[in-house]
Amino acid sequence: KDDEPNDVILVGHSSGAQAALRYAELYNVYACVLVSATYSDLGDPHERASGYYPQTKSDGTESNPYLFESMKENCNHWWQFHSDDDPFIPLYEAERIRDGLGLTSTYHMLPGRSHFFEFEPEILDVVVDLSSSTK
Repeated sequence: KDDEPNDVILVGHSSGAQAALRYAELYNVYACVLVSATYSDLGDPHERASGYYPQTKSDGTESNPYLFESMKENCNHWWQFHSDDDPFIPLYEAERIRDGLGLTSTYHMLPGRSHFFEFEPEILDVVVDLSSSTK
């Protein structure tokens, strides 16, 4: 683990957002941009097999929990985008990630964007702004 943040900006969409979250648990990054992130595997066996998601044990506790405090220590700039009509990721799933990271002004629920299959200028603007601030 490096002592100083670097100029890496991770952008993760859907399952890629979980990859970015797990990476930030272990390594310093300048920023993470999460798009259509979900907290759980939503019961999908293929997503579960990835190992990214916490699993609820029979006693109600979680195995493989997200280490949100480590994520926040390793990354100082978090942005999250979600849509109110995402057909795959319910809003409450995105809100669990938002709440775990303590996001307020950098959490954006953009109406009518589905699962962000189309180009979204708001996301590009954030990435461009972040990349110019690493210089």
